[in-house]
Amino acid sequence: MELPRLHGIVPPLPTPLRPDESIDIPALERLVDHQIKAGVHGLWILGTTARFDLLPDDLWPTIARAAADTAAGRVPLVLNVSDMGTARTLDRASRFDEMPYDYYAALPPWYQPMTSGEVVDYFTALADRLAKPLIIYNAPWVSNQLSFAHLRELADHPRIVGCKDVISTLTRTLDWTAEERRRQNFSYLQGTDLIGPATDLGADGFVNSLSNPLPELAVAIWAAARANDAERSSRLQARFNRVARTTTFGPMLACLEALCRHRGFLDRMLPAPLRSLDLATALRVVEAAEEAGLFP
Repeated sequence: MELPRLHGIVPPLPTPLRPDESIDIPALERLVDHQIKAGVHGLWILGTTARFDLLPDDLWPTIARAAADTAAGRVPLVLNVSDMGTARTLDRASRFDEMPYDYYAALPPWYQPMTSGEVVDYFTALADRLAKPLIIYNAPWVSNQLSFAHLRELADHPRIVGCKDVISTLTRTLDWTAEERRRQNFSYLQGTDLIGPATDLGADGFVNSLSNPLPELAVAIWAAARANDAERSSRLQARFNRVARTTTFGPMLACLEALCRHRGFLDRMLPAPLRSLDLATALRVVEAAEEAGLFP
């Protein structure tokens, strides 16, 4: 059966933790269920917001299974399986092949710089051998971010079906049209909070961490932009931007944790050595977000 193209709002879920850093399964189930009921179009599991890089490997199956069981096929699921090389990434992914995920996602290896050809070879080998179609995770904080030209080249592979592209510009979609991407069966998802403007420019969807505490607002912006309702899209986007400002009051993920806690989704999400905000800063985040408007 052919999978639908990934699109719309695809929040990269945090991992709810207990004080001893075991997984808070009820909170994870609550988070997944709320996101889906809010109308999101997919879920991205064990990504950067989940701090996959800090979680012990033996916890990954528990997280992946709980998220998939709770989603119960209601939305497409992406599982990040990033690791440091071809063999390691393939080995990590193989542990989840029997779980009902629709796509695997992978960053390029990030510890040491590689040539562009080596990075292209890495993603090509993954696509050839993974049990599920591949979403490329292209991020500027790793050593081996793909160029636009190489990303478009890899999109021709029949089992590379999309990307999360985290860049400051929104205009790549003007040079890589929706018609061309559909011919390639490729979804161009951005990591930006500028949902309305990027949708107007042709983005297929968004994987942005702020959608976690604000799924209703993110979905409403997407829907308004897709309906060409410029006034509503602009108004809701301005509200999203004002809430986004609160994530600059401290470390971004710590501010996001305060917002998710305020929504009742989790108590904590930051593995050691990351720290939660102090109480005064957390209250400032919540108060400013409430003043900006959390809901559409």
